[in-house]
Amino acid sequence: MLTNITKASGQVVPFEAGKVRQSILRTGADQKTADAILAQVEQNLKPNISTKQIYQMVRQQLSKEQPWAAARYNLRQGIVRLGPSGFNFEKYVAAVLTAYGYEAETPEGYQGACIYHEVDVTAKKDGRTAFIEAKFRHNFQAQITIKDALATWSRYLDLVDGSGIGLCPHFDEAWIVTNARFTDQVLQYGHCKNMVMIGWNHPRERTFAQMVDISSLYPITVINDLTQPEIDALSKKDLMLCSQLAESKIDQLQAETGLPAKRLESLQALCTEVINGG
Repeated sequence: MLTNITKASGQVVPFEAGKVRQSILRTGADQKTADAILAQVEQNLKPNISTKQIYQMVRQQLSKEQPWAAARYNLRQGIVRLGPSGFNFEKYVAAVLTAYGYEAETPEGYQGACIYHEVDVTAKKDGRTAFIEAKFRHNFQAQITIKDALATWSRYLDLVDGSGIGLCPHFDEAWIVTNARFTDQVLQYGHCKNMVMIGWNHPRERTFAQMVDISSLYPITVINDLTQPEIDALSKKDLMLCSQLAESKIDQLQAETGLPAKRLESLQALCTEVINGG
């Protein structure tokens, strides 16, 4: 019997078992685990059940079977937990780009030809420097609109003019990196201006989610029981990635963050499993 489910947008669509199975397998969980969890989800389906409820069911079962896979499955929600100010998202974007070989920073801002601009992230590689706006959104369904793109391009041009008269560093490219989606109009404008647009589902060959998954660049916030004070303590030391936490020395971590050694050991062990896939 066909069961309809309700997406976060309110749209009602048919339940697709294949999509749920694929989302589980994408974490690195084995086929047997994926099939067992899918069977449990199907047993608990109710008409118009929300995708959020399905997500919670899957995550709970993964937590019992393979905690590291549950953390990976928690990626999108983990990125949302980087909020609410968005500053931790900027740090996270910089950490991801650093892992991809960029010299990334989160400066406070630079003086343009006309006005001073806050700058989220800058990234240097192969002799080129990018001005990057990290657009953080709490809502999975949020979109980056043409207003956002126009503002980014305007700021970029003022900084380019500012660099020409020695007021700020030179920038070669303008980027938008976001955990949200781009409207078709934004993509049309961005591509026309040769902007680099990296969103949750764009570009198809290298989405933001793929950049994270391919290189295991999971944020520390995928750990579900990580508290806000712990997030704050780690982010103050620019420890935004599970890989950074896994590679750090416990005594140094304790001295820098003030967190208990036993807790850090537990977090480090789980982060190591998240990175390695168990």
